[in-house]
Amino acid sequence: MSKTIKELADEFGVSKTAIRNKLTEEFRSKWVQTSTTNGVQTLVITEEGVNALKSMLQGGNQTANLGANQPQTGLQSIEFYEEEIRELRKLLDQSQQLLLNEQKKNQLLLETKAEPADWEKEKAQLENQVSIYRSSWSEVNARANNNYAYAENVERWLWIVGVAAGVLLVLVVILSWLYFKK
Repeated sequence: MSKTIKELADEFGVSKTAIRNKLTEEFRSKWVQTSTTNGVQTLVITEEGVNALKSMLQGGNQTANLGANQPQTGLQSIEFYEEEIRELRKLLDQSQQLLLNEQKKNQLLLETKAEPADWEKEKAQLENQVSIYRSSWSEVNARANNNYAYAENVERWLWIVGVAAGVLLVLVVILSWLYFKK
């Protein structure tokens, strides 16, 4: 049964990098295939390759299937540690970036905390403007009420004058009719 690098790393209790370091060109040509799943290409090691890796990881410097001597050199372990160092540096850079971002956020929070005095001044100005608007609104409302009362009064007088003029007109018409009828 073929397995992925991650599955083998979990099975053998080593990192994926350790497994990758064992995958030489000759090993890849014999026992590694590329499998595409959901549009993602994955390296898959055949069952014979799994057995060869198992013997390599359990201390055997040679495998019967490889057919060639592959001594474990200090160079391979140095490469392994260099890869680990690169990964750790990458993680360190990421953590430093996160720390820097958090420090920027904290600085912004501190700067906004230093501004309440300015906010209080602006709040006082706005409250002053609101009180001015309220007082002017009450003045305008009082004027509008006075104007409305005046308009009602004028309308009432117009009706009275209109009715009086109508009555006078009717009287004039009746009197002129009586005067000319004689």
